[in-house]
Amino acid sequence: MISNNPSLNEDCTTVFYTTKQIASMLGCSIPTARQLFYRKDFPALKIGKNLKVEKNAFEKWCSVRRLES
Repeated sequence: MISNNPSLNEDCTTVFYTTKQIASMLGCSIPTARQLFYRKDFPALKIGKNLKVEKNAFEKWCSVRRLES
């Protein structure tokens, strides 16, 4: 249920990253980031021609794959 109180709705905002943003965060090229979006284990969404990944899903995906030293 969405409240009429704007301050409550702000907490429900979902943030999505683009391939360009992922490439910048990971320090890789945009084509390399785009390949990542087509992996079966990557939580990508295709919206029209655009590839997106939800912020929390991306952070979880990264944390699962983090190498322990």
